[in-house]
Amino acid sequence: MTLIRKADKCDVSRIWEIRTQAILKTCVSHYSNEIVHSWANSPMPNGFDEILLSLGAIVLEEQEYIVGFGFVDTKNGSLESIFVDPRFTGRGFGKKIAINLIDKAKKSGLYNLRLSSSLNAIKFYENIGFVAGEKTSWKHPSGFELACIPMTKVI
Repeated sequence: MTLIRKADKCDVSRIWEIRTQAILKTCVSHYSNEIVHSWANSPMPNGFDEILLSLGAIVLEEQEYIVGFGFVDTKNGSLESIFVDPRFTGRGFGKKIAINLIDKAKKSGLYNLRLSSSLNAIKFYENIGFVAGEKTSWKHPSGFELACIPMTKVI
């Protein structure tokens, strides 16, 4: 049975594990090994748990096991993150998380949503109605540059 629920503090280590595994397994097709390893091995930021909780992060459970998560910043109108454990990709879990977060953004009064997509996730976001902008880069707090695509969606 699939369940989407609000994340809590005890979920943070699993959330970080999913993020790390997803980067290692799904980003290698679009980024250099050096970038992927720098990104995946960057330490969890101080206060990450508080950020997740304050933004109302959600987790998706399959058979009571967390297989994905995401969060949206409704104050800034940005979809911040969606990650699915690579062992569970291709089953529609990412789409379920996205639909839930888009609905949350709508209910908060937003009419548009934006995000910065990793290169490997562009197709995913296009398939749920986001429109890609011009390639740019984002400076990770650890110091490296990560190529990304700004995307927008009217909700």
